[in-house]
Amino acid sequence: MLLSRSFVCATLSLHRSQPLVQNLQSKLLTPRMATVVDSLASPPAGGTSKADPPEPEVYSDRWELLWGAGLARGERWDAAAASPAIVDLLQSGKVDVKGARVLVPGCGRGYDLPLFLSSGATEVVGLELAPTAVGEARAYLQEVKAAEGAAAGDMRVEEGDFFQWTDPRGGDGSWDVGFDYTFGCAMHPSTRQQWAHHWARHVRSGGVLVTLVFPINAEADPNVGPPFPVSPELYSEMLVPQGFEVTYSEPVPGELSHPSRAGREVMMVWRKK
Repeated sequence: MLLSRSFVCATLSLHRSQPLVQNLQSKLLTPRMATVVDSLASPPAGGTSKADPPEPEVYSDRWELLWGAGLARGERWDAAAASPAIVDLLQSGKVDVKGARVLVPGCGRGYDLPLFLSSGATEVVGLELAPTAVGEARAYLQEVKAAEGAAAGDMRVEEGDFFQWTDPRGGDGSWDVGFDYTFGCAMHPSTRQQWAHHWARHVRSGGVLVTLVFPINAEADPNVGPPFPVSPELYSEMLVPQGFEVTYSEPVPGELSHPSRAGREVMMVWRKK
């Protein structure tokens, strides 16, 4: 997933949580789009976990190697559905994206993008580093759009490095909302300060950054990953000096996590000063 180094963090078997995801999605998506999102996100039966290719010399190159080797829906870190936690956050109104421009780096196949669009965003952009991931995400979104007809608003995926990419339409500091999930944990520890700096570069003053903090494991070696273990305290250490302040922070209930991630997630919402 990845724009840049976005890992999305663990092999999943989403069939156990599919009813909850379907229920939450149905509250945000139109009936036709919800049906298509569900059918497209269904993981293949008997999905397998593949061995990782050799580690490349350049850390960020690993994502194209993994995507290029073949990544089916529901395989490895591909969750085959949006996180129930972000669906609930939008549906509950804790974060209002009506009329907003939303940036989702490391979007993978783009499962989150239709949710933001259906919640009222006028423009939703997923950013991916791996060219193969970009192609997979665009194909997925085309299928969703085709089922709904001419969808209102703008939903697309662009290829680019989060650390270098600049919005061609609005420039730096033009995004109303950013969403980071299994992207921060994919950053090599040596690049975390850059990660925080570039979130501050992308999000406008007064804008919102939503971080679904995962994986939280105080006993894990912080230098072993991806996914590298993270914590709300670590995110605060990185984002507060960049001008972000926390407006919401709560552990994610188990029923709102993908099964293999339950108990290891905290939802945090930040406002850019």
